[in-house]
Amino acid sequence: MFYGGYELGRTGAGYAIIHAALERHDARRRIEALSAENAALQRRVDAAVVEQQADTRMQAEAQRMLGELQAETARQQQELQFYRGLVTRQYGTSTLRVQDLKVRHERGRRYRVQITLVHAGVRDTLASGTLTFAVSGTRGGALLQLALHDLVPDGRREVPFSLRYFQEIEVPVELPGGFDPGSLLVELRQGKSAEPLRQSFGWLVEGEIGSSPAL
Repeated sequence: MFYGGYELGRTGAGYAIIHAALERHDARRRIEALSAENAALQRRVDAAVVEQQADTRMQAEAQRMLGELQAETARQQQELQFYRGLVTRQYGTSTLRVQDLKVRHERGRRYRVQITLVHAGVRDTLASGTLTFAVSGTRGGALLQLALHDLVPDGRREVPFSLRYFQEIEVPVELPGGFDPGSLLVELRQGKSAEPLRQSFGWLVEGEIGSSPAL
C-alpha cells in the first residue's frame, strides 16, 4: 500500500507539473498576443500622432496662405480704389467717352487712327460694344464723308471694344486720292438698342486732339 501511494503521489505530481507547464505555455502565448496587440496599438497611436502633426502643419500652412491671400486682396482693392479715383478726377464721371484721338501718318495715303476710350463710371463694370467713325472732307471742291468701310482694306463697318477703365484702339486707314480730310466723327454704341454716343474731332496728324461731343 505504501508503494501504491507513492506511485499515486508521483503520478499526481507529474500531472501537476504538466498542468503547470501548460499554463505557463498558455500564459506565454497570451503575453505574446498581448504584446503583439500592444505593438499594433502603439503603431496606430504613432501613425495617428504623425497624421495629427501633418494636419496641424497643413492647417498652419493653409492659415498662412489664407492670410497672404487676404492681404493681397486688400492691397488690390486699395489700388483699385486709387485708380478708380484717379480716373474719375482726371476724366470725370462720364460712363464712357473718347478721351483722345491721334492720327499718325505712315506712308503715302495711309494713316493710323488711334482712339483712347475711357470708362470712368463709379462701378467696377465692363463696358463693351462697337465703335465706328467717318472722315469728312472735300474732293474736287465737293464735300464728302467717308465711312469706316470706305477707309479700311477689309471693308469692316465697326470695331468691337471691351474695357473697365482704358482701352486704345488702332485702325489703319487709307484715304482715296484727291481727298482732303477735315474732321472725324466717332460713334460708340453699347448694345443694339442703346442710343449711340457721338464725338467729333479735327483731323490733325501726329497731334493729340481734345474731344468735343458733336451736336
